Amino acid sequence: ELQQRKAEYVSTYDLPLDYPAKVVAAGANREDDAQSKGGNGESPRLRTSPDFINARLLEAGVPLGRLPSSASTDASTSSSSPSSSLAEHGMSVERFIKDLEGTGCYDSVQVHIGPSTKSNADAENGEDQTSMQQYDATVHLREKKWYKLYIGGGVNSEDLSSLGSATGGGSAFGGGGAAGAALSVLPKLQFETSASLLNLTGFADVSSASYSVDQTGSTSFRFVHDRPLCSYFAKGSGLYSYLMPEDPRNLNAQSGEDDNSSDAAALEEDEIYAMDDAQYALGGGSHATLGVHATFHDVDHEHTRSSNEFVRSLGVRLANHARGAARGTFSMSNARGANKPSISPPESMAGPYLFLDWSASLRDVLPKRSGASPFALDCSPEIARRAGTYLKHSMTAGLYLNGCFVDDRYDPTMGYDAHLVGEVAGPPGDVGFFKVKGGCAWHLPISLLGAMMLGVRDNEYSGEYVNSNEDVDSPTVIGTSLHSSFNCGILHPLTFNGLLQCDSSSIVPVSERFFIGGPGQLRGFLPAGIGPRASGGGSSVPGGDALGGDLFYTASVATSVPFPTYFSTLRQNGARIFGFANAGTCVSMSNGLIHGGIFNQILQSSRVAIGGGVSVPSPMGRFETTYAIPIRYGPRDARRAVQFGFGFSFG
Repeated sequence: ELQQRKAEYVSTYDLPLDYPAKVVAAGANREDDAQSKGGNGESPRLRTSPDFINARLLEAGVPLGRLPSSASTDASTSSSSPSSSLAEHGMSVERFIKDLEGTGCYDSVQVHIGPSTKSNADAENGEDQTSMQQYDATVHLREKKWYKLYIGGGVNSEDLSSLGSATGGGSAFGGGGAAGAALSVLPKLQFETSASLLNLTGFADVSSASYSVDQTGSTSFRFVHDRPLCSYFAKGSGLYSYLMPEDPRNLNAQSGEDDNSSDAAALEEDEIYAMDDAQYALGGGSHATLGVHATFHDVDHEHTRSSNEFVRSLGVRLANHARGAARGTFSMSNARGANKPSISPPESMAGPYLFLDWSASLRDVLPKRSGASPFALDCSPEIARRAGTYLKHSMTAGLYLNGCFVDDRYDPTMGYDAHLVGEVAGPPGDVGFFKVKGGCAWHLPISLLGAMMLGVRDNEYSGEYVNSNEDVDSPTVIGTSLHSSFNCGILHPLTFNGLLQCDSSSIVPVSERFFIGGPGQLRGFLPAGIGPRASGGGSSVPGGDALGGDLFYTASVATSVPFPTYFSTLRQNGARIFGFANAGTCVSMSNGLIHGGIFNQILQSSRVAIGGGVSVPSPMGRFETTYAIPIRYGPRDARRAVQFGFGFSFG
């Protein structure tokens, strides 16, 4: 009991931190290093800008520059501000460390808190320290080398991200979308080599070029340069000052307390769900990034529409941050290095992700050749007619919450998630269309639902209430959650007053249409397993080549429970058993669907499946195994009862 009281007292101890924080190389003595700097506060051994580090500290919620609380003889009135306590410092510092290590530019990041050197100097001069005690925050950085070379192998992430996409793949809509990807086709092994330049500007910028070739001979070249937007502007300029947090010393005592308290309260509220992603505000701040990306790669569609694409693209992306959710999703080259956010799917990023992307791509659509005769095609006539080269010029904007309002991003039991993306393609390209897709998901524990039905308000709900209720305390109910999700999208061709061809099939290529099916999207059906299809197809495509649709929706309801205690390893790793029912459709509007009763057509074409499965969260994403029984389907739909899937959200 004494130790518990001591821990509670220490956790609430008031520790006001001085501004700015000191930034030194790891292993350096703070006092000796400060003397070697000549008073300018910048270590010659570090490339990182101290202003950048202080900005990240403030945005992570570390209350630098807060005035110390006044001394009081009354114990009841001497409680410190929550945002200045040691416990709050620990949470905000942990957020800061994870954020900085996530850039891939540092081997280690440590934050030391100790008595302020200024306060010590004042104490030696005999000044009263009763209401002036301050503490210093010193950040110890161990930077990686400014270059990185890698030669090795891994798994082709395109195989895992493109199959479950609602779009055809290779667009700024991302790879697997929020839905996930099906592992019905084994991912390909690949050889990869890459070269990276890290933190050259002192703002954790990353430049990387990689080349890979997989076991089928398909090659890929990717280049990305991601750099915080503030690093493009001179220090002291208007835009630089706008992006960087305000100096706490410029705030008066009263307004400073108000601002810090409100910021701390906002972060404290987000702490329940956002965890280490709370600092990624939609406004960007010092996290706002302007990146350039270029790719040359093959996209394999042989298992869905008997064709391949060779894509050459160049683009620029402005985003509110550039940190990936996991350091190295599938490729071994990324396992200990920086992410490539400008070419990563938006749903793989950490925290809320708001972006604007301009891209221009030249695409070659290559129909699949017959293995028996090199002069014959192994595809449908519809796919053969769409073969050729086209230029796509587009602007894309989107917002992904990326699980910042759920308790577990990859296997949630409480909270909500959402995403919305819009894309416009037009001149000077060869294709023109407007495309929007979005979705949302809700997760609600049975115990919380019971408390709400009994009239318990949200702010009164706690574990103590649950344990006091015999009905809710049963093993069957504890840990059980309800889940629901809904996703939809629409595509409309644009001719831009005759600047583009009037044939809708050429204005909107097959790859830009929607494709539905697979785990996390529409279980019980293969990727691109429903929707418009050609009368025939290649030998590797069941039911005929998928031609894609202009309108889709998917909806699902599910309930999940933790694994029984007998399976302790699976239960401790967050594995859950779930049952589900999902429905969806994908239709084409080129045949006058809008004028023929769109809602009736959607209902008549909807597919439905029910089943169950097992999900396991991991640092890379969410793996699931499902068994589904389609109860409403078309004669040419591509169905699959047992499926393995990977994704970044529940569905």
